[in-house]
Amino acid sequence: MTFRQCSAIKHIPDVAKGFRDTQEFKELPQRVSEIRKRLAHQRQSRTENDDAVDKSGDKCLSQIQTLRQTFNDIFDRLERRTISEMENRKASLKNKIQADVDQIDDVTEKLEMLTDALKDGSDTNEALSYIGFSKCDEVIFKAQLFLQTIANKDDFKMTFQSFKGITEYMSSLEMLGEVICKGGEKPLPGPDHVFEVEKHVLHNVKVADDKNVCFITGICRLAYGEFLLSDNKNSKLKLLNSSYQVMSTSDVPNWPQDVCITGQREAAVTVDDGKDRHEILLVRVKAGKIEQMKTIKLQHTCGALAHHGDHLYVTTNTALRVYDMAGGHGRQLYSDEKGETSVNKCAVSPDCSRIYITNATHHQLITLNKDGTTLSTLTHPELHYPSSPHVTAQGHVFVTCFRRNTVVQVTEKNNQQTVTTLAGANNGLTESWSLCFNSNGSLLVCQMDDNNIVELKLK
Repeated sequence: MTFRQCSAIKHIPDVAKGFRDTQEFKELPQRVSEIRKRLAHQRQSRTENDDAVDKSGDKCLSQIQTLRQTFNDIFDRLERRTISEMENRKASLKNKIQADVDQIDDVTEKLEMLTDALKDGSDTNEALSYIGFSKCDEVIFKAQLFLQTIANKDDFKMTFQSFKGITEYMSSLEMLGEVICKGGEKPLPGPDHVFEVEKHVLHNVKVADDKNVCFITGICRLAYGEFLLSDNKNSKLKLLNSSYQVMSTSDVPNWPQDVCITGQREAAVTVDDGKDRHEILLVRVKAGKIEQMKTIKLQHTCGALAHHGDHLYVTTNTALRVYDMAGGHGRQLYSDEKGETSVNKCAVSPDCSRIYITNATHHQLITLNKDGTTLSTLTHPELHYPSSPHVTAQGHVFVTCFRRNTVVQVTEKNNQQTVTTLAGANNGLTESWSLCFNSNGSLLVCQMDDNNIVELKLK
């Protein structure tokens, strides 16, 4: 077991001195009252939903029982028809057998009559004997032909053969049907789906002690629905609730460049002052507050960053480097020295099979594999000064273009990439910079020199 060393120890009475007179403490009862009202409302809503689930379950049970009865009726009908067909075919076979028996009896009777006649007239009249013999011989010939026909016939019998596959099909079924649960987060379409903006909403993220207009350089969604923002010009991290309201802030050194999630409530923040400070701050969110845990110092410029597994991917404006979570084993994964922002920002796909890099200098979206090999270089008129790429859990790729004030979606089919503009100035975008996808189907866009983030509701 390992323990993290404390950087400093403070005596609680010293820290708490004068705290009761702070505005934050005085506002606590009102905050508690408001949150209790919201909790009570949601509890009532969930209780009503619980009752609705019971009612929908009863309806499902009724439908299942009705379906079973329908099957019973169908099988009863099929059984009656099958038995009726069997009886008809049995009667037909019995009629054929009876016809053969009747013919045998008829021939037998004729032979018996002819032989009796021959016995009676054989001593008195040769002519009658000849006639009787001839007729008897004719009947014998016909009897022999009939016997040959009978000998070539198989005995009649009946068997039952169910229709092919019916037993296997019925046996393969595990249930009578599928029970479908609706509600909760809506499932998203596949990565080939091109979204449209249904509407947009502005959310103000400026706080009272901000000295400058906000410049949100990075945004990420935490596991429980909160959002963490890096405000470059105010040197702050800002924590938003799921309704995009600022819950708390934390001052950081000049200037935060980007933020990405590294755990359920953990995140990493790049800080670079353009001179001597090149750092990655590891932070966590606890009880609605942002706690700074560790600082990793780097020897190069650090801009954007992304996280996957045990690795942090950091851009340096002209290169992409990868580190472990302790800041060690740094290695260069990709570089392009032909421009000041040839490696601007980055994003990693959920399976790490693709790493996306924006080249703002040459207006390109570069796709790498996990080893840093270039898979594709996309150039398109709509990719004008691309800034932030973002990949959803389903594989949708979005990119902000800050000089064109747009957000585009990049789709790929048969190794052909297509660029579609989703939103622009008419959706409230100015100089769009960073973005994050919310699981409710909204895309959050943060901008340069703007106190609002833009929520794009997609469909």
